[in-house]
Amino acid sequence: MATAPNRKDDHLRIAAGPGVTHDRGPGLDAVRLRHRALPGRDLADVELAIRLLDRDLAAPLLISAMTGGTPHAAVINARLATAATERGLGFVLGSGRPLLADPGLLPTYRSPARPPLLLANLGAVGLTAERATQLVDLLGADGLSIHLNPLQEAVQPEGEPHFADVRDRIAAVVAALAPLPVVVKEVGFGMDGEDVRELAALGVAAVDVAGSGGTNWALVEGARDARAGEVAAAFGSWGVPTADSLRAAARTAPDVPLLASGGVRDGVDVARCLALGARAAGMARPLLIAAREDRAGDALDLVLRQLRIAVWATGAPSAARMGAGELA
Repeated sequence: MATAPNRKDDHLRIAAGPGVTHDRGPGLDAVRLRHRALPGRDLADVELAIRLLDRDLAAPLLISAMTGGTPHAAVINARLATAATERGLGFVLGSGRPLLADPGLLPTYRSPARPPLLLANLGAVGLTAERATQLVDLLGADGLSIHLNPLQEAVQPEGEPHFADVRDRIAAVVAALAPLPVVVKEVGFGMDGEDVRELAALGVAAVDVAGSGGTNWALVEGARDARAGEVAAAFGSWGVPTADSLRAAARTAPDVPLLASGGVRDGVDVARCLALGARAAGMARPLLIAAREDRAGDALDLVLRQLRIAVWATGAPSAARMGAGELA
């Protein structure tokens, strides 16, 4: 059985490689944004800045949770944190479970660079208010992201698919961390609208639907451990695509701020998510690949330029005002 640090390194290596994305895309290609030949303003006048979770960001873009706990993770996180800080973007750290077991791993999560929004991250398995508070304090984070990964836990040979009381544990964490925000996200299989409604009732600050169409963590586990391979293979197309999950969330829980990740590849995809009702979008795999090649900043610059052009071409004055009116 792999140790936690070895598992984390395996996850990094496999997630950046081939054959671990969903069989079907996130549904964003089918989302058509309107095109205005008279956009009404200069490109430079388009405003990308937003306020999210009581923090000011230069654009509605988050670096989604990836890693922590190993020397390789330290390099990746330092590059991502620097890129996010220089561009005024949000950054969600990888699961802090190893850090709680060994606080000496702190440098593999935190670097001197400090993004304007920094979220710690814990899985629902083993979640307690005490552990959540300890992790946020250790990292000096602005809040917590709780990830829901039932399918990954079920496929992983050493997984712990114990989710019977997850709602109660999330509610306890929300109360313990207040007024700091708690975000809840899937890991890439999406959320049913009813899930989002229930999370909103628990008082979470935002929900990241994290739909299918990007990295498939069942397939990652299948590639990591042969014991999981045959089980994981059946779930190559499992989940709610990002676009569908966003639409369902917006219908069933219109008052909860929505984030969108899962198969978001470029700035046009970010704009599509905004038009579908997301406050911001998250990216992981494209930025992981870029960070491994030490070009995270360049990758983010490209996404931001694409996003600015997409917002401008729809005629919207700002990213914050993108909505259903910008859909074709």
